[in-house]
Amino acid sequence: MNGPLTGPEAAEAVAQCSRALASRPNYLEAARLLAALMQRYEFSAETKISPRGLEAAFAFANVDRQALCNGALAFLKCRPPLADALARGRADGWDAAAALLTRKGARLLRDRLFAVALTHGVVADIEIEFLMTALRRRLLLSPTLLLARPVYEFACVLIRQCLNNEFVFFADEDERSLLDELNVDIDGMFKGDAAAGGGFLLWSLYRPFHETLGHEVRAFDQVSPRALRAVMRQELDARRVEAAHAASLRRLTAVTDETSRRVADQYTYDPYPRWLCLQAPQPGSAKDRMRGHFSADALAMIDGPCDVLIAGAGTGRQAVHTAIGYGNGTRVLAIDLSAPSLAYGARMAEALGVSNLRFAIGDILCLDETADRFDVIECVGVLHHMIDPYEGWRVLLDRLRPGGLMLIGLYSAVARREVRALSEDPDWPGPDADDGGLRAYRRKLMDRTFGEDGFALTQSADFFTKSGFRDLALHVSERPCAIPEISDFMTAHGLKFHGFSLPDETLQAYADAFPGDEPSGTLDHWWAFEQDNPQTFNSMYQFWCRK
Repeated sequence: MNGPLTGPEAAEAVAQCSRALASRPNYLEAARLLAALMQRYEFSAETKISPRGLEAAFAFANVDRQALCNGALAFLKCRPPLADALARGRADGWDAAAALLTRKGARLLRDRLFAVALTHGVVADIEIEFLMTALRRRLLLSPTLLLARPVYEFACVLIRQCLNNEFVFFADEDERSLLDELNVDIDGMFKGDAAAGGGFLLWSLYRPFHETLGHEVRAFDQVSPRALRAVMRQELDARRVEAAHAASLRRLTAVTDETSRRVADQYTYDPYPRWLCLQAPQPGSAKDRMRGHFSADALAMIDGPCDVLIAGAGTGRQAVHTAIGYGNGTRVLAIDLSAPSLAYGARMAEALGVSNLRFAIGDILCLDETADRFDVIECVGVLHHMIDPYEGWRVLLDRLRPGGLMLIGLYSAVARREVRALSEDPDWPGPDADDGGLRAYRRKLMDRTFGEDGFALTQSADFFTKSGFRDLALHVSERPCAIPEISDFMTAHGLKFHGFSLPDETLQAYADAFPGDEPSGTLDHWWAFEQDNPQTFNSMYQFWCRK
């Protein structure tokens, strides 16, 4: 991982970006730089930052709002009132902290930066999640609290957060019983009945709108409370757009493999990843990135328009990033097993104005049925969900033109040891766990590991969404790989290794360990390096190769 940014120069850069945005809210480059800084900056009580400027950065759709969210929450944790609430939670329990928040005059529920962060990102902090979960519980147990305007307005912010994280927050038995008893008057809410709207608001803190309303089109003008209208409209409109995209998807291949069908079922139920924003690259930047791995001769075939395959596109984030990065002259095809996942990607691509990207349902294992060939194939985070990852890789190679370039991402068996060990946990619910079982097990892990920075699962962004946690810890099929077998496959199929995609700090550490190596290193030496540094490939092996 990238090391943290510390010191006066980093602090000044963060401060300058936020001040620039405070005076010029339309300053896109300042917002992009601030988001990049926030991915690594370590906040402290001494950090000087303009909350107004940081808030302004969230207005840009093509800036990494999740990085901004993480940074905003880290900043607020160092200061009252959030610092005070968290301190109360640690000392007296999270219910006591939630009670503190709902007292008359409580400041946190009125904090604009806090609300904006929860609206546009996912809370990836265990303490803040404990606090928000306790607050949600308190509202359900004491619904009269919603009579206070700051409380019900923040409740709508919390609904947005729950939609962002796919309702991953744990609910105890008391909450589930109360939900079962809750009278939700849908017609009354749409007719402007405040009491009916309050009941629906409480329900919506625990369940997504579409589970109650489907894709039904209704007039939102009378919905009460008013603060609920925009949240409902945005979410249901998105669902309707995705349904239309799903209905129009091309089917490139059949899905006949049994494991493929099980994986498809998982991602149809929980499309992954649920991404909310994209730090959009500059057109042509993808080719610039590849120049760090390949010679000019190797890149000659993609200097003009080319054909790119994203094999296993999921919800399309990588596909959209690649399509923008290559530029409109490049034709990008994104395939996946799951229609709902592709529909999500198609909606996001449409919103971002991406025109050189097509989505299609297809199984990598069945691509031999097609005649398509590609100059570049990217397959990241996919093959290790097959019974035999190398069979899928072989099929992709047959779709690659001579001299074509390939980006592969595979789970590391070394880095996944902690995750794999979960299957030996007597509380592990297994891949067939329903949402309730998932939430309960996840909460047990949070309670067990609270304060343990070394527990890798809680350091993963995937831990903090429902689809992410299912993909991370409860997947129906996982077969991690090791560098020696990757090396054997590449040798057998005439592939040349062109280097891992890793932070500069890691590449420098490797160079220090093996000073005589070529810049990309050798797989034998990388295997030795991983034995000494087992967290090197925490996310996965991600590397370029050439046919």
